[in-house]
Amino acid sequence: MITIKIIIKKLSQKETTEDLAIFKVHNISGTVQQAIDILKSGNKHLLAKLEDHSREEQISYQDIVYAEYLERQMILYTNSKIYYIRQSLNQFNQDSPDYLLQISKNILVNLYAIKAFEARLNGTLVVQLTTDEKQIVSRHFVPILRKRIHELAQNT
Repeated sequence: MITIKIIIKKLSQKETTEDLAIFKVHNISGTVQQAIDILKSGNKHLLAKLEDHSREEQISYQDIVYAEYLERQMILYTNSKIYYIRQSLNQFNQDSPDYLLQISKNILVNLYAIKAFEARLNGTLVVQLTTDEKQIVSRHFVPILRKRIHELAQNT
């Protein structure tokens, strides 16, 4: 098991006006790449209604395992809850970080939530997510997904 030493130093007002993150690594592992992606995206949040529409909660994009566009709204699946937001797929895709990738006409998945994938004879892929759910990657999106997974693998 690889251990990571974490050092946090609070900057004074005189040093800089921006927060600064420096990684000293031998190679970029998946965990480090995920941290970089979260820092780059600013750990953006969105406001979404719970499945039972009882209330709205603020959720982080990084908590989304996958998202589905259905009946003119986005359904957001996390490890434990389901949320709804009234937004088009295109708008949601534009607002979301790069690690949420469209894999079919109406599905986006979190690249870091992919546990395994298998190729099908018809040219599609099936991805298994950390929640053990499976989603089909349409032929149009297979090359895009393969490229992104290859990029992540290059960084590990």
